[in-house]
Amino acid sequence: MVESDDLTPQQKQELLSTIAHSWWLVLGLGVVSVIVGGLVLWAPFATVRVAAIIFGLWLLIGGIFRLAQSLDQQLDTTGRVVSAISGVVGIVLGIVCFQSVEDRVSLLVLFIGIWWILSGLMQLITSAGGRGEPSDGFGIFLGLLGILAGIVVLVWPIGSLSVLVVVAGIWLLVLGLVQILVAFRVRSLANRTVSG
Repeated sequence: MVESDDLTPQQKQELLSTIAHSWWLVLGLGVVSVIVGGLVLWAPFATVRVAAIIFGLWLLIGGIFRLAQSLDQQLDTTGRVVSAISGVVGIVLGIVCFQSVEDRVSLLVLFIGIWWILSGLMQLITSAGGRGEPSDGFGIFLGLLGILAGIVVLVWPIGSLSVLVVVAGIWLLVLGLVQILVAFRVRSLANRTVSG
C-alpha cells in the first residue's frame, strides 16, 4: 500500500481525481444497499423465500456441473465418483427446493448451520496451529463462535433464521448509509481540490 507521504502533490491530485470520477458508483451501491435492507426488514419472510429459491437454483446448477465433471476422464476414479455423487445430491436437493417452500427454507437453514460449523472448525484448526501470536487467540475465539452459531442455527432453525434476516437487513441499511455518505464526501473533497 502506498503511504500518502510517498506521493507527490500531483500524484495525490491524480489519485483523488480518479476516485472522484467514480463517486456515483459508491452512491449507487449505497442506494441499492439501503433499498435491499429496507425490503429485507419490511418483508423478511418473502426475502427468505427468494433467498431459498436462489439457493435451490444454485444447488441444481451446481449439481449439473458436478455431474458433468464426473465424466472428465482426467479425474481419478475417486474424484469422478465423488463428483457424480455430489452432482446427483445437488440436483435432487435443488429439485426438492422447488417442490415446497418449507423444504427450501429448511435446506437453506441446514446449509447455513453446517457451513458455519465447518468454517468455525477450519478457523479453529488454523488458529490453534499458529505461532502463538495474539491474533491466534482471536482466531480461536472466532472459530468457536462460528461453531456455536452453526449449532444454534441447527438446533433453533426458525428463530435463528428470523434473527439472521433482521441482522442482515439492519447491516445492509447501515452499510448503504455509510456508502452514501462516503460517496458525497469523496465528491465534496474532489470538488474542493479542483476549485481550490
